[in-house]
Amino acid sequence: MHAKDGSSELAALFAQYGVEPFLEATSSLVALLDKEGRLLSWNPAFAARKPPAHDKICLKDLLSPARASVCEQLLATALDQRIRTKGELEFAGETGSDNFVCLFIPMPGECVLFIGEPVARAATLEEVTAELQSTKRILAIKETELKAVLAQADEVSHTDALTFVPNRRQIIGDLQREVIFSDRYGTPLTISMLDVDYFKKINDTYGHPVGDDVLRSLAGELRDHIRYPDTIGRYGGDEFLIVLPHSMLNAAVQQAERLCTHVRSLLIKLGEREIGLTISMGIAQYKVHREDWQTLLSRADTALYWAKNNGRDQWVASEE
Repeated sequence: MHAKDGSSELAALFAQYGVEPFLEATSSLVALLDKEGRLLSWNPAFAARKPPAHDKICLKDLLSPARASVCEQLLATALDQRIRTKGELEFAGETGSDNFVCLFIPMPGECVLFIGEPVARAATLEEVTAELQSTKRILAIKETELKAVLAQADEVSHTDALTFVPNRRQIIGDLQREVIFSDRYGTPLTISMLDVDYFKKINDTYGHPVGDDVLRSLAGELRDHIRYPDTIGRYGGDEFLIVLPHSMLNAAVQQAERLCTHVRSLLIKLGEREIGLTISMGIAQYKVHREDWQTLLSRADTALYWAKNNGRDQWVASEE
């Protein structure tokens, strides 16, 4: 619908309630009137009843003279008492007159919503109401489906496709938000970087598909063995980052000890194979107001380097 056909205001009104398609599809006459009964906006079905060259006309001008006073009374009652009024009006036409059951609904701004239904097709406006409700139900279903698709797309964009834990972008975003929170409220924050010991050897021995299966299984184990609200994400390759909000260094150390022990005891079953793993971890506590998230990551990464360089299968905490 376009402004030139007098429907823009009506479309905007119906769009507020999510039922704009009703205006296009319905055969009912729908129009928006001002307090004098002048036509402000109308739907295509109403346009077919109105002389095309006359826009600034009153609703009563389209009626038989005998019913014009009834129209004025219904309109006045709807406006003065702010209630819905209902009556039967006769629309004059080139080929004769048609009777309509009409409803006048008061709207904000001294406007009135007019709905007319041919008497020959329906003695009441029940069909109009049913049609409107049906349209609203269909739109509600479509909206629910759209929300589900958008939610799924959002989840996919933040999840690592291989391991199903948060991807690098998401876990870094989590870290940045926790750093801001820590700076604002002075709460402790600690992180742990970890990777799989001798992971290249696993890929070289068994092939990259097996290596992918190992990472996927390990990610699930790590995710299931950290506390809430700690989060773990894939930082890259075989490296993972754990963010521990509201945690001092000793809490991260205890967690690292548990994770190293748990992974050491694992035998990841892949078909007929059983593959043992160990991990190395680097830990760093955030220095509130004295560093940024990049520096914190760098210190944890340096601690991880020392853990791997001094024998692997262990954790090292940054003392800087």
